[in-house]
Amino acid sequence: MKKITILHTIETSGPGGAENVLLQLVSRLDPKRFRSVVVINESGWLEDRLLELGLPTVRVKWNRWWDFRLPRALARLVCDERIDLIHSHLPDQNFYACLASRLSGCPAIVTYHGPVELSNSGTLRGWLKLQLVKHTARKVVVVCDYVRDMLNKIGFRKETLHRIYNGVEMSRFGTTTRGRLRFELNCPPETVLIGMVANVRGPKGHEYFIRAARLIADQHPNTFFVISGDLHKTLAPPLVKLVSDLGLQDRLKFLGFREDVPLILADLDIFVLPSTSEGFPLVVLEAMACGKPVIATRCGGAAEAVVDGTTGFMVPVADAPAIAERVNEMLNRKEQSLSMGYAAKLRIESEFSMHAMVENYERLYESCVPLRKVHVMAAEDVQAARRRQC
Repeated sequence: MKKITILHTIETSGPGGAENVLLQLVSRLDPKRFRSVVVINESGWLEDRLLELGLPTVRVKWNRWWDFRLPRALARLVCDERIDLIHSHLPDQNFYACLASRLSGCPAIVTYHGPVELSNSGTLRGWLKLQLVKHTARKVVVVCDYVRDMLNKIGFRKETLHRIYNGVEMSRFGTTTRGRLRFELNCPPETVLIGMVANVRGPKGHEYFIRAARLIADQHPNTFFVISGDLHKTLAPPLVKLVSDLGLQDRLKFLGFREDVPLILADLDIFVLPSTSEGFPLVVLEAMACGKPVIATRCGGAAEAVVDGTTGFMVPVADAPAIAERVNEMLNRKEQSLSMGYAAKLRIESEFSMHAMVENYERLYESCVPLRKVHVMAAEDVQAARRRQC
């Protein structure tokens, strides 16, 4: 039995949910059965993490959707590194991976992480890209049923769609001690901390969290609010101004991008994700793994993780009063809030573990590379045939 060599590729360097999934995969695949090579477009957070782990990482520069340097480079790597399978993440890279698959004859798996990745499917360019993926990819992975339904509606065949939920490493999020964030903020022990973790981007709905914070603070003076995530240079200033306009400058703090998300989540009493568009938000799973009740909006796949009324609450999109109402309900019924947090942790342990995610990908990889056994075809013959195709 020879190892399956996988070329992993993504169009951004994070930090973000898709980048985290790729990083967890390449670092946790069984090294006795799999070998990984990663191709990225730019330096940044993801490249730094990959190099720290000592994983083979190649940077290939590409600028436009018709820039064919990338698929040619991927096809060359298939030959040079004896790649058995290409696995890509996010829409542009899915398109390029399928072009490389056509050029090299190497099968490709693509992953779609959210509905925003399909927002251009109505344009000619978006339609053409999807058509190539639809007719080329061996398997199309989706991170939740919500995204699977979207792809099915635009013509992807059911038999090619394969749902694999994102997973969480409980040892990283489930056993973190409280106190560091409260010390940093100089918050008394009785202060109720309410927060969200999301890079400042349009679909994340930060405005609704801030407006809800004002409504919550009016009823509960012992509350403090935090927002953790990268501060976009043009989107963040209006949010900072909104905080000032609402008189929350002493009650709400932007933490910026943080590597210590488990420590932040550990100190929160309630977690909120007010997104207007989502796939399957990893941070919701992380908050639940920390035993936090979650309030999330009814968009994307969050409802597949949060059991409304049991592990938290689902609220309408773009509805700050609804967020505030549910938070106030939790604060007025603390036993219910604690019970929800406990139920949330149990749900992650049973349904959304990192082990289950990696194991599902491993099975999928093996199903897409049937010529693993030496007695079917000598490994050298397989690679020689590939090189001729390249």
